[in-house]
Amino acid sequence: MDIVKNILTVDVEECFHRNDFPLSRQQRDFLGSRVMEQTERVVSLLKAYGQSGTFFVLGEVAELYPQLVKGLAREGFEVALHGYHHRLVYEQKEEEFRHELQKAKVLLERIAEEEIIGFRAPSWSITERSLWALKILADMGFRYDSSILPAKAYLGGIPGSYPWIHKREEAEIIEVPPSVMVIGKLRLPFSGGLYFRTLPYNFIKFCIKKMNKKGFPSVVYLHPWELDPELPRLGLDWRGRFALYHNLGKVQAKVERLLGEFSFGPVCEVLADADSFCRS
Repeated sequence: MDIVKNILTVDVEECFHRNDFPLSRQQRDFLGSRVMEQTERVVSLLKAYGQSGTFFVLGEVAELYPQLVKGLAREGFEVALHGYHHRLVYEQKEEEFRHELQKAKVLLERIAEEEIIGFRAPSWSITERSLWALKILADMGFRYDSSILPAKAYLGGIPGSYPWIHKREEAEIIEVPPSVMVIGKLRLPFSGGLYFRTLPYNFIKFCIKKMNKKGFPSVVYLHPWELDPELPRLGLDWRGRFALYHNLGKVQAKVERLLGEFSFGPVCEVLADADSFCRS
């Protein structure tokens, strides 16, 4: 394993929480709730390889399945917040965001019986339109945010944002962005989601090694449903089918190879040494 400790993060949500295409109530019911067994699959993988990570839990998932949150905390994984509902930050008013954030934070801390210090917005929706959210996060005691994708994405991202862990100017908070490959002015996401499912493993490995060689940890993100090839099939158009089902059968093998070749830990553990690589 490499010397640099990388960061593994998991967004604990259902597959139907996606923001890029709305699903009807009938479609959501057809997919059903699979988040418990899907998350347990991820936990089992991490334990098998002696690795750890941060689980960004959606508030409504925590409310429905408090035993899931209790289990994560009991197993020693970091529990962080993914919002209450899977709503885009820039579509909310500031007081609305603050209210939902407070509600979700109190809920998660009560269940996990520990302080929640990390946040990730759904769909990288802290953008230039919603940087005000960072001040609210800092005011409410969050010590780091992992919501700014330093590249252009369908629903979010800030292409010009610093692509490595750094302290933000807008508030007293550390930003932990998902990793991108920087090639001149080009920012290529590779470290999670559809990018991770689509790109060949050797390219992902190359990108992580390149970051580690510079002394930077990579930030990988997963959704538990992406390791579930038995996900019920909806009758969607080609865009929906691609976004939801593409390469689901290949994700677990990629994750296992990563866990076998690199060292991973939770955000809080890596940030303990943040001064060695964190830009002020």
